[in-house]
Amino acid sequence: MPFYTRLKSAQADPVAEAVRKRTIAGIERLRTALAAHFPAGSDRMTTIRIGTWNVREFGTSKSGGRGFEPLYYIAEILSKFDLVAMQEVRENLRQFLDLLDILGPDWDYIATDVVDDGAGNGERMVFLYNRGRVQFRHIAGELTLPDGKKVLASFGERLLLQNGIELELPDGEDLSGDHKANSESRSNGKAALTYDLELPLPAGTMLRVPDGSSLAITKNSLVTRVSGRRGWVHVDVPQGTVAGKDYRLRFPGEAIDDSFKQFARTPFIVSFQAGWMKIDLATVHIYFGDNDEPRLLEQRRREIERLTELLGDRARKEMEKNPANPVLTALLGDFNILSKEHETMQALEANGFEVPEQIRTIPGSNVEKDKAYDQIAFWEPERDRGYVKVDIRGADVFDYFKYVYRLEDREVYLPGESEGAYRLWRTYKMSDHLPMWIELRSDFSDDYIAACDAAEP
Repeated sequence: MPFYTRLKSAQADPVAEAVRKRTIAGIERLRTALAAHFPAGSDRMTTIRIGTWNVREFGTSKSGGRGFEPLYYIAEILSKFDLVAMQEVRENLRQFLDLLDILGPDWDYIATDVVDDGAGNGERMVFLYNRGRVQFRHIAGELTLPDGKKVLASFGERLLLQNGIELELPDGEDLSGDHKANSESRSNGKAALTYDLELPLPAGTMLRVPDGSSLAITKNSLVTRVSGRRGWVHVDVPQGTVAGKDYRLRFPGEAIDDSFKQFARTPFIVSFQAGWMKIDLATVHIYFGDNDEPRLLEQRRREIERLTELLGDRARKEMEKNPANPVLTALLGDFNILSKEHETMQALEANGFEVPEQIRTIPGSNVEKDKAYDQIAFWEPERDRGYVKVDIRGADVFDYFKYVYRLEDREVYLPGESEGAYRLWRTYKMSDHLPMWIELRSDFSDDYIAACDAAEP
C-alpha cells in the first residue's frame, strides 16, 4: 500500500487543510472501488497483475502540474498492480520520483532515456514494479529496426531544399494560393501549419543538385571489367535522362529528412519474473499523427506492423534455439488503435501476436471509452511451453473519474469554468487514458511436478 504519512498532520493553512481532507476522502472512495473492481477470491500469491497506463504528459507543468492530491490518487491505483508499463513520462522526473516516494521502498523502476525529437515528444518508456512481487531478470533494451526493415514514411521521403538543393519551376508557374490545411492561429493573421502542406509539382519541374553530389550505381549492378587494369570497371550511363533501379543520387551532408525511419518513440523490452512465470514485456507508444489524415494513419499502421514483425522474429528464434523455452513474450502499451476492427488492430495481431478475448471485450481505454488505443497482446499464446501457459484470471480498465475529479466536483476545482474546460483540465491531473490491466497465473508448481512425473528415463 502507499505511504500515507503526509496525510496524517492537520494543516494550519485552511486551503492546505481542505486539500488534505479532500485527498483523504478521494483515497477512501478509490480504495473501496478498487477492492470491488478486481477479481473476487483471487489468490494473489499465485498470480501477477500487469498494467499499462499512458499517464498524460507526466512531468510537465500543464494545468499546474501534478501536486500532492493527484499523485496520491495515481499511487493508490498503481499500488494495486505488481508491474506497470507507463507511457508519456517526460524528461523531468521530479513528479515521478515524488510518486515513487509515496509508493514506498518496495517499488522500483526501469526507464529509457528521452526520445529527443519532434515525433518522440521528449518521452520515456518506464516499467514500475513491486520488488516484493516481481524480479527484474537483468535483461533490458530498446528495440531498433535493422536496415531494410525500417519504417519508411507512408507519404514518401523528403529532401531538404537547402545547402544548394533547389527546385526550378517551369516558366510562369506559381504555387501560391489558398489551400485547405490544418493550422493553429498565431498573431497578426498568421497561422502555423499543424502538418506538412503538400503542393503537387507541375510537369517539367527540375531539381538542381549542389556541388559534391554524385550518381551512385547500386551494389550488385552488372558492369564490365577493364582488361589489364585490376580494380577498374567500365559502366554505361545513359546520356540525357538517367533513371532506373540501378541508380541513386548521393547528396553531400544531411539532405534526406529521415525522421520516420525508426520508431517515433523507441519501444522498450524488459525481462521479468514473477513466481514461476518468466515474461519478456515490450512497452510502446506508437506514432499518433492524425485520426483523420490517411497518410499519417498509414504511418501508425506501419509502425505497429514493423514492431510485431521484429518482436515476433525475435521470439521465434528463441523458441527455435530452445523449444522448451518457457518464457512468454508480450506487447503492451498505447498503440493508438482506433477500433478492434481497424487495420491498426490487424497490424497488431500479425506475426504471431494475439490480443486475448478478455482485452477485446473492453469497450475502450480512453476516458470516453470509445477508442481501443491501449492493448495487451501475447506472442503465440497457445504454443506448448511445457508447464508454463497464458492463463488469464481477469482483465479490464479502471475508470477513476467515477471516484476522483468527478464531474460534480467541478465547482470545487474550477469554479465558474465550463464542463468542457474542466474535463480537459482533469486529464492533466490524472490522464486521458484509463489504466488497463491483466491478471495471469504465475504459480505452475502442480504443472511442473506433473511434468516431472511424466518424464521418461
